[in-house]
Formats: sequence, C-alpha cells, structure tokens
Amino acid sequence: MDFRRLAVIDIGSNTCRLVIYDVLGVALLQSFNEKAMAGLGRGLPETGMLSKEGRVIALEACRRYAAILKGLGVSEIYPVATAAVRVASDGVDFVKDVEKSLGRPVQVLSGPDEGRLSASGVVTGLHEVDGIVADLGGSSLELQSLRGGTPRQKGETHLLGPLAFTDADDKPLDKRRKAIKQTLKSSKILTSKTEKLYAVGGAWRNVAAVHMELVGYPLHILQGYKMTASDVREVIDTADFARLDKVTRSRLQRVAKRRYGTLLHTAIVLEALMKLAVTKEVIISANGLREGVVIDALSEAQAVESQLQDFLRLYLRPSFAAETYANELVRFCEPISKVLSISKSVVTAACYLADSGSRMHPDHRPKLVYDQALQAPYPKLGHADRLFVAHACASRYTFKHVIPDALKKLQSEADQKNARILGTALRLAGVFSGRSASILAHAALRLEDQELILQVGQAERNLVSETGKRRLDQLAGLLGLTAKIEFS
Repeated sequence: MDFRRLAVIDIGSNTCRLVIYDVLGVALLQSFNEKAMAGLGRGLPETGMLSKEGRVIALEACRRYAAILKGLGVSEIYPVATAAVRVASDGVDFVKDVEKSLGRPVQVLSGPDEGRLSASGVVTGLHEVDGIVADLGGSSLELQSLRGGTPRQKGETHLLGPLAFTDADDKPLDKRRKAIKQTLKSSKILTSKTEKLYAVGGAWRNVAAVHMELVGYPLHILQGYKMTASDVREVIDTADFARLDKVTRSRLQRVAKRRYGTLLHTAIVLEALMKLAVTKEVIISANGLREGVVIDALSEAQAVESQLQDFLRLYLRPSFAAETYANELVRFCEPISKVLSISKSVVTAACYLADSGSRMHPDHRPKLVYDQALQAPYPKLGHADRLFVAHACASRYTFKHVIPDALKKLQSEADQKNARILGTALRLAGVFSGRSASILAHAALRLEDQELILQVGQAERNLVSETGKRRLDQLAGLLGLTAKIEFS
C-alpha cells in the first residue's frame, strides 16, 4: 500500500503531545501517541507568562519526541502551538527554544486557525458533521460553525479553558454559570442555533467518561458518544456533590484521574454552550486539532467516500487476495443489504473484517472477532454501527452468536436480527468460495417471489456442498424465504 507516515507535535496549554499517523488517502490511523502534562498555561492569567516548570517539562518532552521520530525514521513532522504560547509574553522566546530542540520551525496557530483545524479533524471522524464544533483546551475555547462539513463563518476564540478561568474555582455554581455566560456573550456563532454540538478535547472526553460511569454505559468508546443537556447537568450535580462527599469524590477521581480538578468547570462550560446554542445533544469527537493538521498537510485532493475503505486497508493491512475477496463480498451481499436497508459503509466494514478470524483459535473466533470489530477506531461509524458490524462478523463464524447482555440494550432487536442475516450471508459466501474472490465472482444472490436464489455458474456446480446448501437454508429461513439454487 502507498501510505505516508506523518507526525504532529501539539504544544497546548495543558499538554505537550506527539502523535504519529499512518495515512492512506484521507484515512488516518494512529501508530504512536504520547503526552506530557506540562501545564504551560498554569498561572498565565496572573503573570502573563508561561509556567516555568511547564517550560522545562515541555522542552524535555520535545527533545524526547525528536529522538523518537529520528529513531522511527519519521521526517514529515508538523509542530504546532496553541493558546498559551500565543498569548504569553514569553511565548516567542519559548518557541525559539522548542525549535532548537526539534530542529524545525513551530507554527503558532491563531484562534480562528485552531478552530478551523479542529473542525477539519472532527469531519474526518464523524459522519455528516453539521453544527457547531467546540474545542476546549487548557486556556481557550475555539468555536467553528459547520454546514455539511464546511465552515459557515469565521471561527471564534474565548478564554474559557480551566487554566484561564481560575478565579471561578471558589464561586458557587450560579455565579460560575453567570461568569461563563458573560464571557460567551460576544459570540456570534452561538446565536445561529444548531441541532448538534461537537465537543473536542480531553476535558470534554473526561466529562463523557464520567457520564458513562454514572449511567453504567457498557460500550466504553468515547468517539461518537452522545449526551443531552440533562446528562451534562447530571455530571455537574455529581461533581458538585463530590466536593462534600468522599465516596463520590473517590469514584469520580478514579475515572477522571488528573483531570478531576477541572471536571466541574468544563461541564459547566458545556452546559452553557448547549443553552446558548439551543442544541439538543452534544457529540464527543476523539478527532480534532491534530487530525486537522494532518488533513491540512495532505496536498492531493481525496474522495471522502473512500475514507472508510482506506482506513480498513490501513487497519487490517490485507493482502491483495484478501482485499479482492472483501470487495467481492460487498458485491455478493448487496441484494441482502438493499432489502434490509443496511448502509454501504456498514456492509463494507463487515466484509473487510469478516475474514479477520481465519488465523484465530477456532474455539474463540466469534468472541475475538466480535471484540475486534466493536473496538476498531473506525471513521464515520457510530456506536449503533459498531454493534451491527461486530454482531455480523461474529455471526459469520457461528449461527448461535449471543450478544453480551450489557450491550443488548444498545441495539434494537431488528438490528440484531439484520446483523445476523448479514453475517450468515458472509458465512455462505465463505463456505461456497473457500474465500476465493475468483470463485465467488461466479456466484450471486437474488430475491424474488418469496425465494432466495443462489445463482452459480455451471463450471462451479461441484462447489455447492451440503454445508453450502445448509448455510443457504439458514439464510433463507432468517429472511422468511425459500432457498433455491440455479445453475447458469
């Protein structure tokens, strides 16, 4: 495969992070991710300067990152700095020190550029992004309005990060809310109203992780996690109560870890944004600024439609034969997916992952494949899609796959059945073809007159085994049809 390897060094107000990506088309796959909690913006509102301790930690991290990148042979590197460096009086001097450590220039992003790149990163990971992207860092909040994935107006920056809003720490909740609302009063983006708000940044992923803990949400994947205004208020009320209750505080600290101290502030900011934008839900994005920097660096125009397939090629690294077979599976399953109204992206993911268990222990394949398909870092697939793909892939190996009880409540009975149908179609294809694309190319499914017809070429007549007939009967039974084989 013709892929590139790029690195982004993100020097933020709170963390200094190195992420290395494998890139194919517009598909990104992280291969390395390390951060240092430098806290450059700590004390910035009072002193106007970067934290002295933070400078030392950040420079040590950058020297380490430079050595790692040299050792890995990664030469395409994009260092960027954000709000704290941008506004600090000693920011210019600090950048010079960083550039010496890295041996290359650092781009200090303006507020609007930071918002634009964060929005671009969100688009790479979520489907049909339409609304307001809000990226909360250590010092600043960047807002960008998108319509159909394209910016509608110039982005905004507001100093609402926890490191820039320390004077609110000891205030009662109502006064905190008032102070945050006052800071956001000048926003023009928030007056546009929107159905959806996309939350970017570790602080808000932390809020989502806490909410998952409070409600016992069983799928611990933050990308695409959704919360309503009442969900956010639940986090606020619990975090406020935790200041007085040791047991609750211990529970939240276990989840939030080093971000516990900023949990209440960031949740209140999120609540304020949802009220001002009159939005019904907030969607968590694990992608943001760093992914936007990578996309911005790609010079060639790429078709977004190929992103999921490019990702699967990066993730699975299939041989040419395996990829060709996966594409034949997509064609073979098309009549089933059309009848069941399964999206092409879900079918493509299932078909590429369907054969991933071939080298796994036969007694554990369904579970191992299920877990892999459920947890893969897909672009564009939401939680419901993940569950569908996982159940379909597990059903490719067993007709009796049972979804874990904790996850059943996240998937409708209709989706569970349709996923099993797709998985059974994948199983039929594998049994008939021996996982050969050239053989599967001579077979097709057709639904007509209450019959499910497997059409096979005359030359492949001998490939229809008793097991293959049984798999066809199973598939037809799930569809409420009668099985039939035609040779042509």
